[in-house]
Amino acid sequence: MHTIACCSFKGGTAKTSTVLHLGVYLAKKFKKRVLLIDFDAQANLSTGLGFSSDDNDTMVAVLREEKTMKEVIKHSHIPGLDIVCGNVYLDGVEATAPIVNDLYGHERLRRAIKGLDYDFVFIDTPPSLGWLTQSAFFAANYSLIAAVPEPYSILALNRLQEYHEKIGGHHTLNILGVVLSFWDERGATNQAFINAIDQAFEGKLFETKIRRDISVSRSVLRGKPVCDVYPDCRAAYDYERLAAEVIRRVTGEKEKKKSLEAAYV
Repeated sequence: MHTIACCSFKGGTAKTSTVLHLGVYLAKKFKKRVLLIDFDAQANLSTGLGFSSDDNDTMVAVLREEKTMKEVIKHSHIPGLDIVCGNVYLDGVEATAPIVNDLYGHERLRRAIKGLDYDFVFIDTPPSLGWLTQSAFFAANYSLIAAVPEPYSILALNRLQEYHEKIGGHHTLNILGVVLSFWDERGATNQAFINAIDQAFEGKLFETKIRRDISVSRSVLRGKPVCDVYPDCRAAYDYERLAAEVIRRVTGEKEKKKSLEAAYV
């Protein structure tokens, strides 16, 4: 099971749309079993799949160990794609009982997903580096970084690099890659942004970039992924290519690990 925490140090990077559509295309086009975990108090991932966080059990009950992960998983309209919803009560949940008294509270998500039967688990984190994001990183074996070709987004990558190094001192976390969204192929400063990303995370930029497309916003507002509403738009094409690239990268990492293990036998 590949567990991937999708992160960003600022809002507006299309992080949630990336998680949503990677899950959709991996399930729909590549027949993978995928679980999406909405770990953001804004609960936009849940809304994007047509779920109301007010009507469903959420990650809050799991973190408080009132319910198991399997009890709160919801099936989406896409075969193979499930979700655990989030809600506003995720904000500050670490300060509530019984988590506040647990020295290892940030391990609760990792323990909760252990033993689940999925090909991919994606954790949509808040646009911050607080307790929820830390918990997601400790639960994941990969991180996927969302960015846009704007100065503040690129500057935030340096902070993310430092955070990855800090987590790496306690937990093995591989950087799967950096996804660029709202891409305009005619942008005058494109190469400068690419160079900055490569400086922070060398060789990790995905070849596929998600082009700016109003179809994404329109479909998400209807509580549906873009392939359900505008299947022939350019963003739909980009997300499908990105899903294929994700599969290639995790497969490549697995084969590389096997080779390294064999070398020491």
